This record gives sequence, C-alpha cells and structure tokens, in this order.
Amino acid sequence: MPKSDLSQPLDLRGAFCPMAFVKTKIHLDSLSSGDTTSIIYEDIPSNEPLVRSIQSLGHKIISKTAFEPTSPAPPAGIKTESQTNSYVQLTLLKIEVNR
Repeated sequence: MPKSDLSQPLDLRGAFCPMAFVKTKIHLDSLSSGDTTSIIYEDIPSNEPLVRSIQSLGHKIISKTAFEPTSPAPPAGIKTESQTNSYVQLTLLKIEVNR
C-alpha cells in the first residue's frame, strides 16, 4: 500500500537523457519505498531509455499516458503552458517507489 501520493509531477520537459534520468533518480531517491510519484517528459528518441532505466532501479511503472501538449484535456494536474515545442508528444509516468 502506497505511503503517500505526491500530486505534483516532476516536470522533465526540456531535459534529455542522460540528464532526465539523473533528475529522475535524484527525485526517486528522495522518496520512501511504497510512495507513488509522477513524472512528465518529452517522448523523443533520446528519452527512450528512461522507462527501462527507472525499472532497472527496481521501481514499478504503474501507468504510462501519452498526450499532446496542446490537447484540450491533459491528465489531471498537468499544466501544458511551457516553452515546449507543441509538436512533441509528452508522456506522464506514474511510478511506485521500491527499495
């Protein structure tokens, strides 16, 4: 059972692997086992290893939702007004931290 649900996602728009993974790892390391969190990132080729890297640390991907930054109804709690290129698809990952 999750200890907490962190409602504000880690926003990785503009960050690319390996830096996106470094920021994700720092974020996940600050949480306790059983916590859930979300991250949002740009779905581009350089970020392709991000999900695998998170899983290789032992964390569980609960859900993966892709959406366009200009879509009328992004996932709850996601603000899309940024300097992100509007043609780049975004992905929201919900993660359960496991230690």
